[in-house]
Amino acid sequence: MVAALLSGVAHARSTDGGPIADYLLIGSYHMNNPGRDLQNMTADDVLGEKRQQEIADVAQLLERYRPTKIMVEVDSARQATLQENFVASCAGQRALSRSESEQLGFRIACALDLGKVYAVDWNGQGPITDKARIDYTAAVETYGQQAQYAAFTAMVKAQVDEDQRLLDNGTVAEALRHFNGAQWLHWNAATYYRLGLLGTPEDPVGANWVQSWYGRNLMIFNAIARATRAGDHVLVIYGAGHGNLLRQLAEDSGLYRIHDPARWLVDTSPVASH
Repeated sequence: MVAALLSGVAHARSTDGGPIADYLLIGSYHMNNPGRDLQNMTADDVLGEKRQQEIADVAQLLERYRPTKIMVEVDSARQATLQENFVASCAGQRALSRSESEQLGFRIACALDLGKVYAVDWNGQGPITDKARIDYTAAVETYGQQAQYAAFTAMVKAQVDEDQRLLDNGTVAEALRHFNGAQWLHWNAATYYRLGLLGTPEDPVGANWVQSWYGRNLMIFNAIARATRAGDHVLVIYGAGHGNLLRQLAEDSGLYRIHDPARWLVDTSPVASH
């Protein structure tokens, strides 16, 4: 039984147990403003001339990594549609949408003639099928945890306000360095811990929600690992909130040499002297 479960990722394992591929995760803000988070930034129009130049600059920086596979936050069930859009965009028959999956993922894959972009997202309900068991806002009311929840939401709002100021006054590269930096990732991890405390030991609604979140990220990472072959340079472009877990899972898997985003989001070319 165990052998059968592992056979799907057997190609992604080295004979000596060491890493077989390279892994670079770029956590991004959502450039197309889907508005699905507890507190949401408002991204300005990435199709404007200024942002387009900044995105092109970031794409050129990431091209130096020489990715062989690019994996993006699109439901895996939509792979055929994603591929159709990708091919049309590379051929100049379709404009890139505002999403980071296309603005960065498609742009880089087209420039490097990769031929494919991988849809690896999963957002199913998981084993907790009763949505009442993960409704932490209802638990707040049920168990009188309004003060605890207010402190949590204030913590989130303060950071999102800071993120918004940085994006409004900085470049796309600066924003991406921020979202992939140790300070932001530490804050992000702490939010899930705080949310997980909502509810009670007998009715751990917050912990149930966080379990679902962890499960989603494991499913995403499994899709990444299954698509990996020896020698690949995997580039994952995903919402920044997934950054901690998708990096941790990659590190823990032993499959990858993990790359620091900071290395690839900074122009290290020598400056010409005058």
